[in-house]
Amino acid sequence: MEIKNLTSQLEWHPTRRWASRQLSNINKIVIHQELGEGSIESVNQYHIKANHISPQGCPHFCYHYGIRKNGEVVQANELSNITWHVKGENSVSIGIMLVGNFKGVGNEVSASEPTTEQIASLNELCEYLLAAFKLSNQDLYGHYHFGKPVCPGFTVQAWIEDKRNTITDIPQINTIEKTTAEIQKRLNQLGYEAGPVDGIKGIKTINAIRKFQYDNKLMVDGVVGPQTWKAIIKLTSNNSLKHGN
Repeated sequence: MEIKNLTSQLEWHPTRRWASRQLSNINKIVIHQELGEGSIESVNQYHIKANHISPQGCPHFCYHYGIRKNGEVVQANELSNITWHVKGENSVSIGIMLVGNFKGVGNEVSASEPTTEQIASLNELCEYLLAAFKLSNQDLYGHYHFGKPVCPGFTVQAWIEDKRNTITDIPQINTIEKTTAEIQKRLNQLGYEAGPVDGIKGIKTINAIRKFQYDNKLMVDGVVGPQTWKAIIKLTSNNSLKHGN
């Protein structure tokens, strides 16, 4: 898959810049539509001036990727940038926008449909990102999951739900035994100070679990259930890859 990088070419806000994050924080992909019939360039111009997101203007195009009508995939921001595309999830998500004004809830009239080229590129890009970040299909979302029913429209929503219903998971999750010692080892690897790897679930281990859950927007209950275990495996696997282990 070819991705055209326009991070530098697209105009930036004169003074504002995105905050940064560790790539290991990424735990989801959120898909959007433009809700207009413009272009990546015109959306970028809208974003860097006073707009509905910020009266001061945003630093840049508010998504990491844009997909044109002809299927061309454009990268507009680094994945380490915390862009402003979905309130409450920006620090942990990758944003993808499809150019177009697609039919959706409250937008049934005078609207278009995504092209076959856009859907093909969306599928390829998402498959690439899911594999790169060791995410499952259940980590793929539309903006409608986070309070905007019209986005990204009926057709793309159906595509997302079809993907989400195809159950995938991190390959290692079922091959690593979830013992207290293994949890301690992995939390220590991530810097959460779970104490000695002794298999005893004491106060330090419980506090480390809670801190990990809080940092990763999980239920903070001190219990390593399926979602917490999956997040621990994913982040320690990413950490190992990053350090060449």
